[in-house]
Amino acid sequence: MLALCFGTRPQVIKTAVLLPVLRSHWPVMTIDTGQHYDFELNRLLYDQLRVPPADHFLEVGSAQPAEQVAAVLTRTAAVLRRHRPAAVVVIGDTNSTLGCALAAKKENLPLVHVEAGLRSNEPNLPEEINRRVVDAMADLLCAPSAASAARLESERLSGSVVITGDVAYDVLRRNLELAPAPRTASPFALATIHRAALTGDPEALRSVIEALERIEMPVLFPIHPRTQLALRQFGLLERIPASVSTSAPLGYLDAIAAVRDANVVVTDSGGLQREAYWLGTPCVTLREETEWGETVDCGANTLVPPLEARERLAEAVAQQCRRRGNHAWSKEAYGDGNAAQKVADAIPLPRSAGTAQTSTRAPIAPAPPSHIP
Repeated sequence: MLALCFGTRPQVIKTAVLLPVLRSHWPVMTIDTGQHYDFELNRLLYDQLRVPPADHFLEVGSAQPAEQVAAVLTRTAAVLRRHRPAAVVVIGDTNSTLGCALAAKKENLPLVHVEAGLRSNEPNLPEEINRRVVDAMADLLCAPSAASAARLESERLSGSVVITGDVAYDVLRRNLELAPAPRTASPFALATIHRAALTGDPEALRSVIEALERIEMPVLFPIHPRTQLALRQFGLLERIPASVSTSAPLGYLDAIAAVRDANVVVTDSGGLQREAYWLGTPCVTLREETEWGETVDCGANTLVPPLEARERLAEAVAQQCRRRGNHAWSKEAYGDGNAAQKVADAIPLPRSAGTAQTSTRAPIAPAPPSHIP
């Protein structure tokens, strides 16, 4: 039996394709930490993407990062101790990822990290800390791109490395035809803000909100709960300009429709950066660095530091909008949309009776020196 752990919106989205593929090979126990627990950020995604209810829901909820990781660690460890899976699979770089990974290693269980090898070279970024620690512990590192695999090799980590592609691309390809039809032919920008590094900095958040008014088209701004709280705390809700239409967070299908139809995406979301890249929509990322550097290298994405948004965002948006309709950039940096199957194929555990193939590889053990198969 495998344990598949998740707890945030992006992880539920990726679980929609990972879980059925893994269950076609092995019994899989699912653990939802409850890091995202409101309807729009979690329950709606279960419903839209037909993710079965988790076997274990840990109800961690919101907390300070250290307390949240500790709660994930202790509650996940208790589940793993009772059920003793053959390996634990974690996704991404959230507090749930770190807490579940620590639980696996403290229970002496093999660890598989999906989305391994991503780096933004921002040492104080919470996600950067999480992903580096998880990569250092993992026995199997599933890299979404050749660049992320090469980075793992250069760091000489102990886990085995395999290039699988990005599971998020699997989800997009399988669900794009289900997304709503365009609601307007008028140009608009889609803006999202949710990372703690931005929402926790009142000057950076103020700079971004004021910059949205300078974009020369209407802006659709679905507001994440963390962002809503920060805007209220810093007295910025009333500063949202009239040209910006706000809404509750979008479900997955509405979100990919908005990315598809927008003239440009303005975001700090790693998920939207890639969805814009795959859908041919130019992107401006409100960060100094991005772990998805391939999108910048090909011109699909450009970076604007949040503190500089007031002065630079409108021009960056205008420049990127001139790329709208130009699908010249390659869409292949993160695989071919078959990443979930490649993750399953890379896990060296005997498959259950009745599946299409039986693995002849030895079960995961303390990892040999890192290599790219």
